[in-house]
Parts: sequence; C-alpha cells; structure tokens
Amino acid sequence: MNADLTPNGPPANSQPQDAAPSTSLKWGQNGELSPVDLQRVLERLTDPSLTQCSLHPDSSED
Repeated sequence: MNADLTPNGPPANSQPQDAAPSTSLKWGQNGELSPVDLQRVLERLTDPSLTQCSLHPDSSED
C-alpha cells in the first residue's frame, strides 16, 4: 500500500492543477533564498518582457 495516497483522492502532497503558484519566498536558516525560489527569481530577471517597459509621455500635461 502506498502511504502517499489519501483514501478518496489524489496523493496528499499534490496540488490541484488549477491551484495558483506560491507567491511567498522561502529563506533558509543561513539567510539564503531557497534554491527553487532563487532559480525562479533569476528566470524572471532574464525575461526581457518582464524587465523592459516603454515610457510614453503623458500628453495631457502641457
């Protein structure tokens, strides 16, 4: 018998497919960001669509 399974459902440690991803960062005892969260931050920092924006002057301020 598999200990990870709950009696009438998915494995106890699984999330529903439509569940929102975690938005909190995990920090270790040494003050370092967890390896998983560090990787996610670095991926976002290297994504040009998340690090660039175009600034358009507001034409209503003359």
